Amino acid sequence: MLSVPVRTLLPLLVLLLTGYSLAAEDLAGRLRLLYPGDTPAVVQDRETVERGLENVFRQLRYTDRAARKSRRRQLHLIVDRLDRQLLRQYDPAANLADAFRTGTYNDATAAVLLALSLEAFGIPYTGHVDHWEAYLVADPDGRRRLLRHPAARPHDPADERRFRREYLAVVRQTTADDLTDLTESQADSVFYQYYYRPGRRLSFVQLSAYQELRSAQSAYASGRYAAANEHLREAALRENRRAFGVLEAAGRLQATSLDEPDAEEYITSLFMLWREDPTNGYLPAALLRHFDRRQQRILAADRPDAARTFLETYAARGPAGADGWRRELHLLQSLRLLDYYQSRGQLVAALHLAEALYTQDPEDRRFRAYLAELTLVSLRRQYTDPDELVRQVEVAAVRYPFLREHDRYADVVLRQRALRIRDLFAAGREPDAIREVEAFRRLLTDVPHGNDRPLWTLTAFVAASNYYFAAGEYAPARAYVAEALSYDPENDFLLHQQELLGRY
Repeated sequence: MLSVPVRTLLPLLVLLLTGYSLAAEDLAGRLRLLYPGDTPAVVQDRETVERGLENVFRQLRYTDRAARKSRRRQLHLIVDRLDRQLLRQYDPAANLADAFRTGTYNDATAAVLLALSLEAFGIPYTGHVDHWEAYLVADPDGRRRLLRHPAARPHDPADERRFRREYLAVVRQTTADDLTDLTESQADSVFYQYYYRPGRRLSFVQLSAYQELRSAQSAYASGRYAAANEHLREAALRENRRAFGVLEAAGRLQATSLDEPDAEEYITSLFMLWREDPTNGYLPAALLRHFDRRQQRILAADRPDAARTFLETYAARGPAGADGWRRELHLLQSLRLLDYYQSRGQLVAALHLAEALYTQDPEDRRFRAYLAELTLVSLRRQYTDPDELVRQVEVAAVRYPFLREHDRYADVVLRQRALRIRDLFAAGREPDAIREVEAFRRLLTDVPHGNDRPLWTLTAFVAASNYYFAAGEYAPARAYVAEALSYDPENDFLLHQQELLGRY
């Protein structure tokens, strides 16, 4: 099991014992817990999450006016804004900062973000882990409400039993405990000892430890056992739980097995065991991880054709009827190739692969996101004129309507309007410019996202402000800067402009 120095345990013990006594408004303290340390990467992630959450809280307070609502209504507004603004695509490998950078999340990061938001508004909650996902129970005005992440689905009891059985298979291989000949109720009891019991409440600190476990699971799944161990050590600082030791031991076994000279013999033995027990869920997962490690090494050597050949021979070794596993192999290779092509600037190949993935499953939100991203990037490279770019994007959106939900779509259309506003005011065409400003305002409502949204709001409204300032009409000049600040309230340039205009 993971060991923790005694001197490090003391402050963490205080946190665990105080639980919710931490001040709800102490966001910086919470983020120090979630992102300990001061390395550049940690500081950058911590600041990304802090700025992003503060922006969400401002929007809830000033746009949604949540502080004036009942707790029940506040809860609805918080969940709705997080779902629309941050929790847009489920990715089991997502970390907390990914929600603000790419809109991706997993059950653990969704639970932590929601917990931080509820704390900001003083809404009581408890955390829980139910088999493969975390969730919260909020208590607005005494009415308990279950809060799961947007992609959550009802649990099938058979799937839960399968999850428990497969987890105990890992426990058997990583501990000295004798788990043979257990009744179903005894097996369930052992499972809960080594994992999480759904009905048991978790504090924020314990939720954050679970988030580290999920990050460790993701690192383990991709063969990054050292990284998995770092996440597990951090989790152990926050809570003492057997699940952390189980995963650490599994990673140690995998790393040892795959780094030994007889690794191929080990893999062959896994295939043989799986053919003998086709219902075992642990063996195909372990083989999938080995496949991914090998194909990543092949692709790192710039040998995509060899990776495809390796896929075909590897897939043939699985037992008959393992069609789902083979589909996972193909999907995993497609995703790795997608990353490979993008990293090498082979945009056409990446776009064709994204189109093929989308064709296989048009309802998969991941495939939609890949296709939207690559289509919009490709069009931006081809068309530099803002008007022509918008026309081409709209043509593409007829074929793929979900393009309109992507951040880059918002950037394209907002950019076009903002530049048009700037040019019309520069040409002195005030009536035409005013009409474009009205259209721009409607766009800000219709396409609320966009990575460069602050830039285009600044471009449009500052152009209008400068025009009226030059004409000696100071009231509209001040009003346009104030409007820009309503979308980007901490922009130093706008704040300086507001201060200067306040003198007129």
